Amino acid sequence: MARFGRVYRSSNEKEARYQIFKDNAALVDSFNAAGDKPYKLGTNQFADLTNEEFRATRNRFKGHMCSAQQGPFRYENVTAVPTTMDWRKKGAVTPIKDQGQCGSCWAFSAVGAMEGITQLSTGKLVSLSEQELVDCDTKGEDQGCSGGLMDDAFKFIIQNKGLTTESNYPYSAADGSCSAKEGYIRMQRDIPAKEGICGIAMQASYPTA
Repeated sequence: MARFGRVYRSSNEKEARYQIFKDNAALVDSFNAAGDKPYKLGTNQFADLTNEEFRATRNRFKGHMCSAQQGPFRYENVTAVPTTMDWRKKGAVTPIKDQGQCGSCWAFSAVGAMEGITQLSTGKLVSLSEQELVDCDTKGEDQGCSGGLMDDAFKFIIQNKGLTTESNYPYSAADGSCSAKEGYIRMQRDIPAKEGICGIAMQASYPTA
């Protein structure tokens, strides 16, 4: 609870969560003791959730809506294929992100792909905005925290002429209203009111160096 900031509304909820945690911890211990996989499990901030709860708040990919494949799948024409490929070492993967209590896995998947192809094309790794997709790509199948489809997200990105950065439009793990402008507005100057439009001249403050 201290490590992940978990707070419960009552002693009954705390006890119920503790029982779920114990079940998950036992599963982790059993899995790791078997040692028949090339990886190990660990307890994290989701360890007090049931599988059903975890899926309900996160797994909202609309798989049944997948569009048909358009033409053959294209691979680069190479003859010597490496046994493994770690795209992190190639600089094409941003640090781990957390979608939180929001079924926006489709947006994270689409953005991760966009970040990767942008780095491979330009050499620059830029963290892009999942929240822009959650808030603004809502005219079709994609519906923010209620789920979506990567194909439709890519179409939106093309129509939108790209995505803004994570820093310009940070993730909130909740549905919000679409902010169509990357932090700038047009402000009329030289109006009769001495306070300026929207009061901008009432307490002017700006850096000089």
